[in-house]
Amino acid sequence: MESDGFKRVGRDLARLWRESYGTRGLALCTAAAGCLNVAVALMFIWATKRIVDFAVGPAHTIPSGYVALLVACLLLQLLIPALRRRLETAAFIRYSNTMRSRLLGHLLGARWSGRGGMHHGDAISRMRDDVDTLASLSCSTIPGLVAVAMQLAGAFVFLAMLEARLAIAVVFIMPVALVVSKIYVKKTRRVAGEIRRQESAVQTFLQESLSHRTLLSTLMAGARRVGDFDTMQASLAGRIMERTGISIYSNAVISAGFMAGYAVTFLWSAYGLAAGLVSFGMMTAFLQLVAQVQRPVLDLSRRIPAFINASVALDRIDGILAIPLEDYTAPHAAAGTPAGLCFDSVSYRYPDGDHTVICGLSHDFRPGSVTAVTGPTGSGKSTLLRLMLGLVEPVSGAARFYTATGESGPISAALRRNIVYVPQGNTLVCGTVRDNLRLANPDATDQEMALALKAAVADFVLELPDGLDTQCFEGGGGFSEGQAQRIAIARGLLRKGSVILLDEPTSALDPETELQFLSRFLGYVASESTIIIVTHRPAVLSYCTDVLEIQPSL
Repeated sequence: MESDGFKRVGRDLARLWRESYGTRGLALCTAAAGCLNVAVALMFIWATKRIVDFAVGPAHTIPSGYVALLVACLLLQLLIPALRRRLETAAFIRYSNTMRSRLLGHLLGARWSGRGGMHHGDAISRMRDDVDTLASLSCSTIPGLVAVAMQLAGAFVFLAMLEARLAIAVVFIMPVALVVSKIYVKKTRRVAGEIRRQESAVQTFLQESLSHRTLLSTLMAGARRVGDFDTMQASLAGRIMERTGISIYSNAVISAGFMAGYAVTFLWSAYGLAAGLVSFGMMTAFLQLVAQVQRPVLDLSRRIPAFINASVALDRIDGILAIPLEDYTAPHAAAGTPAGLCFDSVSYRYPDGDHTVICGLSHDFRPGSVTAVTGPTGSGKSTLLRLMLGLVEPVSGAARFYTATGESGPISAALRRNIVYVPQGNTLVCGTVRDNLRLANPDATDQEMALALKAAVADFVLELPDGLDTQCFEGGGGFSEGQAQRIAIARGLLRKGSVILLDEPTSALDPETELQFLSRFLGYVASESTIIIVTHRPAVLSYCTDVLEIQPSL
């Protein structure tokens, strides 16, 4: 078991080294600055010893060179830590930003998992707290350990040169520290894992509560929700206090050894001074060096939890990186090429379910056609959209993407770049209207955006005081549901694609605006794209060339 623990530490350190490829230079500079500060501190001790020896010597004079050296050491001990902190902060920021960007890119490119996927609150907790833990260890703790090791070695050698027996006696505390650390490491790891899981649960609970605050208010469930939150916080507080108790115990044992070592050094020096075996300068050096020897041991013991937390954080980060990515490498048709989708006896059942959502569906969404997909709730319309987008694959049958020129292939993530999808409801993000529109096409001009807004009957935006620079707040705040829906449709139109999927695009529109939208929208896209509209609105059907009615499978 002990060898397994050392192997795990080795694997974690190797992994941290691989993950720190962008900050290794800064981390090495931070370690070098720490080592330089240790060297200056030892030089300061040597200078004080010489000054005291000269002060009590026969001449009672202090050479100015030693005074200058003492002052220089003091100044360097002010400047070097400031430089080290700046390097450490720069490395921390670069590491955490790089890791968060990588994790965000992985999550955005992850294969759709549907039910049972990682909650956004949990993912955010991992990207924030766990990344900070790894960044702190890689950019602060480990470089600090290098300096601590040099401090321990340098101070021990210096003390041994003055008095070998005293150096051995002072360093004897180290085995005690190691024994104590072995006692609580396993328990600390367990508690740290529980704390991380409960912190994620609290983050998830908060996000859910704020996202659904209107619902909770209408249900008069706010007080109950706060009560549940208090229970979660109390449980988390209990785990934190348990971790604190373990830390207090271990630090108390190490501190007791530290004080014992200091007392031994003081009494050794005092009796040596009385016997004429120790000079005042040596006593001054002894008292400073004992701290230089024992403080690293104390630092090492206090840094053990950082390694435990980092090990837990690595496991949680790996939980994100283990999510399978979508494959965008498959061949795909050029965007804008007239294309269709063909379903041949397609059936689908979710991996965690025993009910076939879609059973034996066959339909050809011909290039240039306008198809309305209808059916009662639960008939599988949303699942059909996921099949069209390549988010899921049929359990039987075939779903193909094909072009008018004869190119054909199974619907996949790579082919999704040819599909424009506008989901149901309000999908605006925080920022301006311009920011939202350019999510679909970063190079879109103001004229192109104006044409897309007009086609979606969202040209009211152009009449607002700030026009395209009008702010969209959280959840599309500042616009009605229908206005936000039309802006989202305009955003989709700015992305060129062979197939356009619209999920209930007129659900929030009044009948007059609905007819105006259908006329403008179909005139804008003409016959360049294949249009598939999931709808329950009768008015949409008269504008379609085909109607596919899906019935719930038995």
